[in-house]
Amino acid sequence: MTKLSDSQRGILKAASKQPKTDVREFMTHIKSPPVRDKVVNAMLGNGLVVEDPDAEGVVYVISDAGFEAIGKKPPAHDATEEKETAAPEAEAKAPAKKREPKPKREGATKKQTMIDLLSRPEGATIQQLMETIGWQKHSVHGAMANLKKEIHEKHGQTITGIKGDGEDRVYKIA
Repeated sequence: MTKLSDSQRGILKAASKQPKTDVREFMTHIKSPPVRDKVVNAMLGNGLVVEDPDAEGVVYVISDAGFEAIGKKPPAHDATEEKETAAPEAEAKAPAKKREPKPKREGATKKQTMIDLLSRPEGATIQQLMETIGWQKHSVHGAMANLKKEIHEKHGQTITGIKGDGEDRVYKIA
């Protein structure tokens, strides 16, 4: 039996109360999108969830193994369908998931996320950076100091901070 994290157990238990519900709807307590993706990928890799072939778009539902992991029986109307799709889905997903993380990390580093947010025409506030990256304020400030130096040395650009009356300071790469 697969060992579940507390987060996975809570997500699966909550989702098991609703038939055919995307488990991602029960992940709102996880603030960081990369962490949410990691949890979904781990559940996919362990066969706890499968992609629902009948749904429009990508929807992940609990598999028989997922129900078993939380000590519940799968709903009768879904059991046959999931047994037919669970094994092929798990096999099809497992190799792909082992190849995905490397490009994902390169394209979605926290540093690159900061650069992307600061490069937007509207820039970003410290609060927006904190929420997107999942860091505390002091960590964002430290990373910003390092990023200012690196961007200036490598690209000749600067990070500016503009504060309007009664507004949060907005940082931009200029």
